[in-house]
Amino acid sequence: MTRVEASVDIDAPLADVFAFASDWRQWEDWWEGVSAFRPTTQVTRGNGTRYAYKAWVAGLTLNLETEIHDFVENAGWRGVATKGPPHRTQWVFEAVGYTTRLTYILEYSLPVPVLGPLLDFHLMRPGWARRLEKSLRNVKLHFEKEGSRGPDQASPDAA
Repeated sequence: MTRVEASVDIDAPLADVFAFASDWRQWEDWWEGVSAFRPTTQVTRGNGTRYAYKAWVAGLTLNLETEIHDFVENAGWRGVATKGPPHRTQWVFEAVGYTTRLTYILEYSLPVPVLGPLLDFHLMRPGWARRLEKSLRNVKLHFEKEGSRGPDQASPDAA
């Protein structure tokens, strides 16, 4: 399996970041290349939750479903594919001083014989790395945009 990992430090409390990032209804607002999230079980938060969604990968639209495992409030969870190409995800939330580190790990297999490793190295892996970094940056921007800072915190653009 190929592993792609991205992290971002967010200037916000861990509980706030976790509440926002764990709400599947918000994912389309910040997660790059995915849409049409809908629960496929009555459980919509925590272990056993399943979500169907669409993802654009290398110019193709894939219909996927993921089930949530090992959900721990304010710590993270794992996602395991139940439909679509084999993949696993892991979301890790850590308090780092006064900030929150959000790490997203994607592991996947490209079911293409012979050309698969070449396509993965030159197309898929770099594309996923960019998508993950941009998506996590979107979460950071959600919390750190102008106006959401406390009175004693200067804007990073001010100088």
